[in-house]
Amino acid sequence: MNIPYTYPVRCFLVLITLLLSLSLEAQTGHALSYFITQAQANSPLLNDYNNQVMSNKIDSLKLRATYGFIVAGEANAGYSPNIRGWGYDNALTNGQSLFAGVRVAKEFISRNNLDTRLKAYDANIAQILAQKNISIQTLNKQITDQYIATYTSQQRYELSKEIINLLNHEDLLLKKLTQSSVFKQTDYLTFKVTLQQNELTLQQQQAEWQSNYALLNYLCGIIDTQFPFLPAPNIDKTLNPIDFKESMYSQAFKADSLKIANDSEIIKYNYKPKITAFSDGGYQTSFAQTPYKNFGLGIGLGVSIPIYDGHQKKMLLQQNQLALQTRQKYIEQTERQYQQQIFQIQNQMEQYYKMIGTANEQINYARTLVEANAKQLPTGDVRMVDFILSINNLLSLRSNIIQYHTTLFNLQNQMQYLIIQ
Repeated sequence: MNIPYTYPVRCFLVLITLLLSLSLEAQTGHALSYFITQAQANSPLLNDYNNQVMSNKIDSLKLRATYGFIVAGEANAGYSPNIRGWGYDNALTNGQSLFAGVRVAKEFISRNNLDTRLKAYDANIAQILAQKNISIQTLNKQITDQYIATYTSQQRYELSKEIINLLNHEDLLLKKLTQSSVFKQTDYLTFKVTLQQNELTLQQQQAEWQSNYALLNYLCGIIDTQFPFLPAPNIDKTLNPIDFKESMYSQAFKADSLKIANDSEIIKYNYKPKITAFSDGGYQTSFAQTPYKNFGLGIGLGVSIPIYDGHQKKMLLQQNQLALQTRQKYIEQTERQYQQQIFQIQNQMEQYYKMIGTANEQINYARTLVEANAKQLPTGDVRMVDFILSINNLLSLRSNIIQYHTTLFNLQNQMQYLIIQ
């Protein structure tokens, strides 16, 4: 009876060691931060935001140039024949004319007017950067979600692989013990069915793991056909996220409000008088007499004063005020949702911490039951089916703990990247 006794004890020791070990020695793959960095670097949306910022800076320079001196070279020639009194009046057309010279023009506006218009581009940039930050948060959360899914399927695959290795290792010994009539043939067949079911589960979990891994690479824009083991996701476990007033949503609302307020100032300046000065110099002649003396220059001044436009200015300012009120309501609602989401996530995290603690306590009892069954199995006091059931219970608890940790990772990810829909 020494051999039958040695089998369950050794089986139990190896099994418990494998099931309760959480470390993966083959963790040679990249960490979560690598995938997030690659996703950001390869994101066309983030690149688009960067280009929009540069484009607005260029628009700002263009606006400065618009209110600077505009110099243009011009030339035109005309001929209006008058035959026997038929044709344009020579007093108006001079018959023929030629102009070639340079024109210089400049629109004069106040310094405050120009600064206000330039601030519009700064406001645009602030809005773009705020949207970029939200997009980065969304992208980081998406990549972390997929990383967690991949890591979870990897853990399940590793757990199944360890069980298969154990069962395969014991299969030959069980077969010999069955031939020696230590176990019934039906007991061995029960064991064999359990082994084959686990082998099928292993294949399914391997396919799921590699599929999740491929999707993770796809989302990050990574081309890789290898499947190295991933380390556990390194997520900030803080339960105290930043205050809403410092959040990206508050910054986005502030940028929108500043843009709307600045637009109101621009509307007011659009109804100020405008002064334009211009000058030209060159050669202009009708060839009527002494054309060689027709070199000269000219200067001019233009003034535009708005008088009446059907109260459009008042209506535009009213629309801007309505936009500001709308943004204020949105920010108040978003702040309430932000605080409520923090409360919900914190409450859920506390519950899962408790569930993990309870499951770890249950594993101790399940391990004791497997040990007791292993000792009684050779004497026939415990059936093989009951021993397998106790092992399955232990595996079920281990799988539940993996799922609890996965849910906790996801909650921590939500807390780290709070996304208000």
